Amino acid sequence: MADEPNKPAPPADAAAPAAPAKPPEPVDPAAAAAALAELEASFAAEGESAGAPSPSPAPAPAPAPAPAPAPAPAPAPAPSPSPSPEAKPAAKPAPKLEAAPKAPAPTKHPYVVEFNGVTKTYGSFTAIKNVTFKIEDHPKRGELVSILGPSGCGKSTVIRLIAGLSPQFPATSGQVLVDGKPVTGPGPDRGMVFQDYTSFDHRSVLDNVAFGLECRGVAKAERYDRARHWIHKVGLSVKKDADKYPHELSGGMRQRVAIARTLILEPRIILMDEPFGALDPPTRTRMQDNLIELWRESSPTIFFITHSIEEAVYFGDHILIFSSSPGTVLKEMRVPHADRPSLVMQRDPKFLETVWEIRDLIDKLESSSRAGD
Repeated sequence: MADEPNKPAPPADAAAPAAPAKPPEPVDPAAAAAALAELEASFAAEGESAGAPSPSPAPAPAPAPAPAPAPAPAPAPAPSPSPSPEAKPAAKPAPKLEAAPKAPAPTKHPYVVEFNGVTKTYGSFTAIKNVTFKIEDHPKRGELVSILGPSGCGKSTVIRLIAGLSPQFPATSGQVLVDGKPVTGPGPDRGMVFQDYTSFDHRSVLDNVAFGLECRGVAKAERYDRARHWIHKVGLSVKKDADKYPHELSGGMRQRVAIARTLILEPRIILMDEPFGALDPPTRTRMQDNLIELWRESSPTIFFITHSIEEAVYFGDHILIFSSSPGTVLKEMRVPHADRPSLVMQRDPKFLETVWEIRDLIDKLESSSRAGD
């Protein structure tokens, strides 16, 4: 019996390497299990458990060789750790990508004009005192700000401080900001239309409108083309009026020239100090409608000083009401945008209600003699 188990031993040893190569052996697992059971029974009967390990492992290694090649792929995981250290340096650029968006953080200032506690005095006289307001920036539609108040309350001082024009500029105290930066003087981003007619008497309408472009060094042909465009836009005739001189124009026509000369430079802010105050009612109404149309097309921020409450309500979606001298902002109001011609809107009951509300307030201010009332 001892010889019988020894005989299969060598084939078993040989079977260990040959097992993976010969498919028939794994095909009959029942036979292999029976043979193994017989060997174990014979070893137990003879008491040769000490010698049993030599043959018994013979069948056991048959599955063992299968895992034995498995270590061979073990080198495959070994390369995987090698790229992992390389991946760590590759992850370092990630923080750089996060830092990039921080550069554009500073954006356009939310307010186009700010007054922070602004006071202006001339010797012992105080024109405005502690004026504070903020006008939001609306790049796609602009904003039209009407300024109302009793005579002598400092309305003109306010817009000349924005323009940076002396003697009103600089302020005695407080801060005037445009786009978040202190005003240091006049600039091309701000255009002014004065109450008095300011055309150059020795220049034609065409040369008056093109004057600003000439100062910028724009070629003659280009500035004349653009001037003709704006002469037409403000309601004048290029053919009939372009070669006229200021003394040949009516008051309304001269003011149209002044507006065209300002708009041709495409300023961000337009400052208008009672530009229609000297016009007759029909001309004034036409100019109001024309200005609204130009404002919608160009989308600047316009500050408009007027003594006409109807005009202020028609123009201003934002109204600043000033107190008596020394002037300060007494009230701010929001009213609907002008969506109809001036004469039509002035018949609207809601429009008239707003006008009378402001009129009552202005009347009380003008009847008061107390400074700052």
